[in-house]
Amino acid sequence: MLLASLLVPIAVVAIVLLIQRLHLPAFLAIMATVVVYGIAADMTFQSVGKAFGLGFTATLEQAGLLVVAGALVQALVLRQPLGTGTSAVVGALAGLGASAAGGLALLQPAGQDAPRRALGLALTLLAVSSLVAPSPLAVAAASVMKASNAAMLMVALPLAAIAALLGWWSVARQIPSTEAAGWLDWTWLAVLIPIALLIVQSVAQMPSEPLGKGGAREFYIGISKPLMLAALAITLGVLFAGRWQPSALAGRSWAPLLLAVGASGGLARVFDETGMAELLAEYALQPRFGVLTPFLAAAIVKTMQGNSLTAVLTASGMIEPMLPALGLDSASGRALAAAAVGAGSMAICHVNDPFFWIAASMGRLSPGRALSVIALGSAVMAIGALVAIAAIKQFL
Repeated sequence: MLLASLLVPIAVVAIVLLIQRLHLPAFLAIMATVVVYGIAADMTFQSVGKAFGLGFTATLEQAGLLVVAGALVQALVLRQPLGTGTSAVVGALAGLGASAAGGLALLQPAGQDAPRRALGLALTLLAVSSLVAPSPLAVAAASVMKASNAAMLMVALPLAAIAALLGWWSVARQIPSTEAAGWLDWTWLAVLIPIALLIVQSVAQMPSEPLGKGGAREFYIGISKPLMLAALAITLGVLFAGRWQPSALAGRSWAPLLLAVGASGGLARVFDETGMAELLAEYALQPRFGVLTPFLAAAIVKTMQGNSLTAVLTASGMIEPMLPALGLDSASGRALAAAAVGAGSMAICHVNDPFFWIAASMGRLSPGRALSVIALGSAVMAIGALVAIAAIKQFL
């Protein structure tokens, strides 16, 4: 398992080099790296193939359909980006939805000719998704840590704002501004309505079941499944376009991104199969680290394995029994511990995360450049949130 963890940065570098030096498509570069990684990590061919296939299929089901929907709506009707302020607001709202990658996929039209705004939107979405309920990440952390919703919200809102501002600052330092005018009109409902349904799904899935139980809960969850959202977005795009555009619907510009997103899910599943993420996270379980402990546990799992929800659940399960030893057993302490887990789940977003590839596509970045912007930006946000959590703890 230790060898498997040491091979992860080598795998990341290999993927970047295969794409930028040998000009392989992203999905082929990831597939080739997965095979070599699996052999080097002493995995069987069967386990590598099964893990990659499961991850690829699950990711296409969850985010892939929305990648197609976002691209088709852009081709049909949304041909101008959003303004800076609107991008920040829409990113924050999308972060409350049930899927960060899915929400960002729907918002692909926001990236046209405005890479700085698109990347700022993406990092805002990531910050809110990691910290603020009803996002599944925030709800899961609060539930496992037994933190009250009120205490969690009081901590999470300022932290998300700080993280989002740091994300925009990090992007602004590396990406030049654009003169492309921002535009928000009623045609944006083609993606905003599906995003609203993703938020409904988040609320319906909360343990308190605020939208009802049984059939009502299943209805709200069912109408916000990726297939339903993709069908709704494309239908609205066709209607808002005002004319039939078979050439736009027949376009395949989304295919490379779709395959890269699926392959990244397969890569994450192969990494997860080694068990290295949990093993490394256990080394961070030191009571003397205080609030840094839940942060490190989540950040290690997220970086190694690529799935934020898995990082939150794994880290929260490890940390909750340790809260008395960490000095975080009070109501405010549990909220801070949950927020620290959420902050850790932001970092580091890289090639094993579908979110990374969608954001890189919106920002028109090569993989190497995307690592310096998106991965570094997610790390800056996470560390900034951690510093704010440590400061808040001093006054509680």
